[in-house]
Amino acid sequence: MRVGFLLLPKQSLLVVKSESEQMGSNPHLKWQAAAVIVSILSAIAIVRSAPELPPASFNMLGYLDQRAGQKENRKDVRCWSSFNKLGMFLTGCEIDEAAKSERIEQHMKLIQALWEAAKEKSQGADTIPAKAVSRVLKKRFPQATGSTGVSFQFGGGAPTLVMTDALRDYDDTIEPWRLLQTWASHNIGEHGWFASPQPFSEEALDVMYNFLKAFDLAVQREARRLAMERQLAGIDAQAMAAAFEGSSQHKTP
Repeated sequence: MRVGFLLLPKQSLLVVKSESEQMGSNPHLKWQAAAVIVSILSAIAIVRSAPELPPASFNMLGYLDQRAGQKENRKDVRCWSSFNKLGMFLTGCEIDEAAKSERIEQHMKLIQALWEAAKEKSQGADTIPAKAVSRVLKKRFPQATGSTGVSFQFGGGAPTLVMTDALRDYDDTIEPWRLLQTWASHNIGEHGWFASPQPFSEEALDVMYNFLKAFDLAVQREARRLAMERQLAGIDAQAMAAAFEGSSQHKTP
């Protein structure tokens, strides 16, 4: 709890003093003086009861807003509808509404799990460092990066490759930052800032951005493969959930 002090102008003090000297001769001044004192005490109580400021180590929410805003200000950034069309283009099939909702929900669980695992490896730092996030990602989501793109392993099948051109197109969207913003908004405390005193650091968020950019495309391609195995024309929520379940995210770091 913060303790605040209310500074009154010199003129106000003179008025109070002057009124106290005249209270004996004018009973109305007694009530005026009492009202002034009550107002002062009420103001002090309000100041003392004001909520504490958030930790000053790193404003993660502000940083996410800034990065998202920078993307939105670009003339060539793709909107949400364009992102959906891009997803359908890259997977080669329709993605129904339930599958889109499932994708967001699974990403929220994924980011939360990565944050919790990286927090355990951060050794009490004020913010979660990039190296802690990188260690968790390396163990849970082994990937191979080459000139053709990035590949992830889902289940026991062949690696799922995300082509370099697809990554470039995806980078024109705001989607990875939007996913991180949505996750952060689910963790806002009652005073409007991140509920935990240990947020991702700026460098850790950049690592998360690059991971989500590639993994999101890979998991949608895996969902398409699973949907085709069931002879579906498009991706449904079951295929999307199964794609996330088949990734390495549930392995113990």
